[in-house]
Amino acid sequence: MDDTVATLGLEARFPDLPGSHAALWSGGALTYPADPNGSAGDGTQVYRTAVGRITATPPNCEGATGTLTASVRVTQNGPGAGQAQVGSLRLYRNTTLTGFDNVMPNAPVGHVETLTVSAPVTAADLASGDLYVALYLETFHVTCKSWTADQFSITAQLNGCAVQFLRTFVIDCNTGTVLTHSDTTLDGRPYTPTGQVGQCSTPNDSSV
Repeated sequence: MDDTVATLGLEARFPDLPGSHAALWSGGALTYPADPNGSAGDGTQVYRTAVGRITATPPNCEGATGTLTASVRVTQNGPGAGQAQVGSLRLYRNTTLTGFDNVMPNAPVGHVETLTVSAPVTAADLASGDLYVALYLETFHVTCKSWTADQFSITAQLNGCAVQFLRTFVIDCNTGTVLTHSDTTLDGRPYTPTGQVGQCSTPNDSSV
C-alpha cells in the first residue's frame, strides 16, 4: 500500500510522487512527470519518490528467515539528460536502509534499466508492517526529465515454513501393519516432503 517519504525521514530533495502508486505496485506503468525547476525539492534537485509499505503473513512460517527481493524497470523519457545520481530502488526497515540498486549515473534520454534489490527478512518482519520499498527518480537537476516505471514485482523466499500435505496409509486389516503410504498436496497432486515430517494438531475449540 502507498506510504509517504515522511515515514522514512527522507530529505527535502525527495518529495512524494503525487497521486496513487497502485498501478506501479500491481505491475503496471506509472509516470513520474518532469518538474520544471527545483522548487519542489531542495531548490536544486528533485527526486520524486513512490513509497510502499510491505505487509504479509505467510502461513505456518513462525521463525522462518529468508530474502525479500524487489524489481522494477525504469525508462528515462527526457527531455533532459540525467545528472549524476538519477534514481534508486530501495528497501527499508522503518527508517533503516537495508538494500538498494541505483540507476546508471547520468542516464541519457531513452535509457531503460531493470533494478533489483534484495535484503534479509524474517516472517516476523513481513507481518510487522515495518518494511518499505521506495523508488526515487530524478525529475529535475540542471534539466527536467520524466520517467516511466513498470514491471514492478516483490517476492519473499522463506526457509523454515511448514508445508501442509496429505499422507494416505495402506494398512493390513488383519495385523494393523502399515504396508505403504503416499503423499499428495491438499488438492491431490503428488508431493515429496523434505525435512522432518510432523502431524498436524487439532485446533482448540473455544466456542461455548
